[in-house]
Amino acid sequence: MRENIFLVQPNVEYKDQFTAMVYAYKNSGEVDYYDMYKVALEDFDKYVLKLQNNAKGIDIPEDWVTTHTFWLTNNEGKLIGITRIRPDNDNEFVRNYAGNIGYDISPLHRQKGHGKTILALALKKAKALKMDKLLITCNYDNVGSIKVIESNGGIFESEVFCESKNTLLRRYWITL
Repeated sequence: MRENIFLVQPNVEYKDQFTAMVYAYKNSGEVDYYDMYKVALEDFDKYVLKLQNNAKGIDIPEDWVTTHTFWLTNNEGKLIGITRIRPDNDNEFVRNYAGNIGYDISPLHRQKGHGKTILALALKKAKALKMDKLLITCNYDNVGSIKVIESNGGIFESEVFCESKNTLLRRYWITL
């Protein structure tokens, strides 16, 4: 039987799975993702509410944009990955570095084709949000992400240096 994989909105039911993912990032030495998600360990209900509000445009920090967050899960309820869709390009950091879609796959679930799946599903959500041309970026040396983006129709544009991440990023465009 083929695994049924789909996106869900953030939900408190995934607390144990989310916690396991956060610690998987920590244990694998992926400091950026651990730092991004560890706030959820303090008050998970508040974290989920913040993600839900952000998708509605409520309480967004002044220097950021509305972000629709979805969690990739399966029919067993495992949290496989996370995608963030940012429809607005009015923010310089989004326009130049973060792009319209970001995604990550938990270290517990890599090397199984989930990256390609999460981006394909995120593109469907972006289309439903009336987006038509999307910027997707990845670290210049992230071969897995490069393959994921290109397999989903990403057309390479350029490389740019992102000072805040201290790394070179590859920029791709996908037209829906």
